[in-house]
Amino acid sequence: MAHRKLIWAVDVFETDSHMHRHALSVIRRLLEREPLITVEPVYILSPSQLKLSTEFSVPAVENYRPAAESLLQHITQEAKFKNSLPPKVLTETALPSVSFGAVAGLADYAEQTQAELIVVGSHGRHGMSRAFLGSFAESLLLLSKVPVLVAGNAVHRAREMDHIVYPTDFSSHSELLFRRVVDEALELNARITLFHAVPSPIEPVFSTGVYLLGGAWLPVHSYFSREVLRAQNRAERWARWARRSGLSIDVIVHTQPSNIADTIIELARRTNAGLIMMDAQSGPMRSVLIGSITRQVARHADCPVWVMRSSILAEFKSAERKQRRAA
Repeated sequence: MAHRKLIWAVDVFETDSHMHRHALSVIRRLLEREPLITVEPVYILSPSQLKLSTEFSVPAVENYRPAAESLLQHITQEAKFKNSLPPKVLTETALPSVSFGAVAGLADYAEQTQAELIVVGSHGRHGMSRAFLGSFAESLLLLSKVPVLVAGNAVHRAREMDHIVYPTDFSSHSELLFRRVVDEALELNARITLFHAVPSPIEPVFSTGVYLLGGAWLPVHSYFSREVLRAQNRAERWARWARRSGLSIDVIVHTQPSNIADTIIELARRTNAGLIMMDAQSGPMRSVLIGSITRQVARHADCPVWVMRSSILAEFKSAERKQRRAA
């Protein structure tokens, strides 16, 4: 097994020690499954992270470096990783008015140093507090090309990572991502639960008992039965492909009206899953911003959530095809 590098995003001045413990618990579970992973603890020193006025210059922020380096060194020593790179404090060179500067700095560093994963803790703030303060973890999900593993506030102790839940909408991008999930499951020696929720017609239409499909009105039960069968066939096709790699995989096609994020979280809890792997953009209406389902799951799941951007995988695949044609 080749060495792989992950970055542990540490907030050294965070007074809530639970956030560090949650992320540390997740990393240790990963190391149990993949002992050759190398961990690099990283802190971004910036006015936004220190909650300082943007009137402060970068040299003034540098005054905090000795304390940040000392705290990060202490946290790293307590973690006692077998394969650990020296902890690194990076200084943000710009002075943003929001936390995206620090987030972008970490995302760029992870990409430049060829890290395969960023592990970050999250407060899971709600309401006005979160609206004003923002969320470093959620901003990282939005910007990072490197996959992000979020240890949310509900992750008190990471479970064994021998079972992965993968929710999918069966899009072409999602299929690319599924192949990556299979690769990770093989690395972790884990089984997979492939989950899909069949979308119901919107309530006003559903109540009439008919649905417009392809220019023709169909009874809702006919539409729904067709969609369920289509989802089951596609899920089984994906599962057969994964099983050829030697993986254990089961399929759940969910047909009951429900909050999809809550259903995913409950499924992971009920099956004692150690990991949920998701697309950064989720749901039938994809947008530039992180999908609302992924965001809710990352906030509230009691197991870590590994978030990837299928659009980035699609870009890589497209670049590979162009290189092959050029050759």
